[in-house]
Amino acid sequence: MLHPFRAGDGDRARAARIPHHGAGRYSSASSMLDRSVYRRKIRWVAWLGAAVVASAAALAIWSVIATQHHLRQAKTANGLLAEHLQLSVRSYRLFKQLTDEVLLGTLANQAVARNKQAAIDESLARIRYLELKQRDELGPVPGAVEDTDELEALIAEVVANFEALHELPPGEERASRVSGILEDQIDISFRDAVNTALERQQGVVTRMDHQIGAVHTQLVGVSTALLILALVGAFAANRLLERGIARPLASLYEAARALGRGELHHRVPRGFDAEFEEMAVAFNSMAEQLSEKEASREETRRELEAAVEERTAALQEANATLQRSDAARRHFFADVSHELRTPLTVIRGEAQVALRATKRSEDDYREALDAILDQAVGLSRLVDDMLFVARSDARTIRLNRRTVEPGQLSEDVFQALRHKAEPRGVGLQCTVDDGPGHFLSADPDRVRQLLMILLDNALRYSPAGSNIQVRWQHADEQWHLRVEDRGPGIDPQDLPHIFDRFFRGTSEDDSSGGGMGLGLAVAKAIVQAHGGDIQAESTAGVGTVLHATFPISTDTSL
Repeated sequence: MLHPFRAGDGDRARAARIPHHGAGRYSSASSMLDRSVYRRKIRWVAWLGAAVVASAAALAIWSVIATQHHLRQAKTANGLLAEHLQLSVRSYRLFKQLTDEVLLGTLANQAVARNKQAAIDESLARIRYLELKQRDELGPVPGAVEDTDELEALIAEVVANFEALHELPPGEERASRVSGILEDQIDISFRDAVNTALERQQGVVTRMDHQIGAVHTQLVGVSTALLILALVGAFAANRLLERGIARPLASLYEAARALGRGELHHRVPRGFDAEFEEMAVAFNSMAEQLSEKEASREETRRELEAAVEERTAALQEANATLQRSDAARRHFFADVSHELRTPLTVIRGEAQVALRATKRSEDDYREALDAILDQAVGLSRLVDDMLFVARSDARTIRLNRRTVEPGQLSEDVFQALRHKAEPRGVGLQCTVDDGPGHFLSADPDRVRQLLMILLDNALRYSPAGSNIQVRWQHADEQWHLRVEDRGPGIDPQDLPHIFDRFFRGTSEDDSSGGGMGLGLAVAKAIVQAHGGDIQAESTAGVGTVLHATFPISTDTSL
């Protein structure tokens, strides 16, 4: 028997088992454990720290190089944009000076003009230099160097046109030519060329700003990732050391406590260092043996309980079967006694009255004999119905099957029931879906008996002047018989039980002429003996429909 684990007892037991002269071996094993476990774990932690530091250094170097590279590109792009702006300003100043000289007739300061022209040439040279440098750093910029050549040629053309105007005498023609130069060459061509260059270079500057922003964003992302990596590394290092020493010891301690509580399914986890692997294997082997013994004992107990439960269930089922048989027997005898008592009482009463009478006419004796005969016929019919139902339960009904026409069977029953239907004005109508090769394979006497039962019930409850519809339909490899009346309907709580033997509706009493409660039970037995089924549908105040099915026979021999 397993006892709960107690730390104090275990400590005293271990102290008792370890001799004093073995302390040296215990210390040696402990020191070896420390060297093998801690050294390897510390080495892993050191490598992990070195990897984090190397990643941080690589990130710093990459960020410096990337930043310098993009700053150099941005400086070139911004310088080129500033030179384009400077060229635009210097060109417009030169054009203004030339315009004033032509229109106002003032003499230009040639030194100033030369300085402005030199400044423009310097700007163009600077632009070409920066564009080539930008092309080396960023790659080809469409139209940059070529547009500068066109811009230089346009400036030279404007200056030449202004100088040519000095040969014209002052007047309207000179003013008109000046206006043409200002509108066509300066306001349109030169301005469009300068704006195109400025917009192109502004786009380059914007792209460089976006690249610098992207680099900064990447730098922030990589820094964040490196920080997360460092945190994960620290956590991994902690878990590594914890897994190497603390977790194995905790697992062994928890396993010992679990076995002490009787939890034999508990196992020491595997996958620790080699120092703990052998101990875990031995511990798990011991727990496995204990678990197998416990499982064997539990299996034996379950088999014994299952055998007892099975035997108990069999006895209970046998007892329930006997009780049901006894209840059915007592119920059968009670039903028989009840149903036989009334006709026998009438027969005995009529016979006693006839025997006691001293002076009775022949008609009186004939009336008594008719009553006795009527009761005897009803008693015989009741016995036949009960015998038929009993054979149905025992599945010993014998049918004299023949191929018959459903319409002819219905007409035979109509003839037998007309004496009941005509005095009340109830019409009997039959419809047969006639089809070549479709006949009913059945016992004609039993089918007539079925129709007699269904129509007799319908006549009993049909109001005067109504019609009873009988319809034979063939569909889905079956004959469907529907008997529909316009009576008051069946109580919904009685509908599920109308085919039970000796069942009479809640609205019927012994004096209502409702029968003995065997008619529909016999009808159900007849239908089921032919391999079919019968159901009832009823709506209060509308009427009742009885629906029976029979297999279709394709035999055409009549």
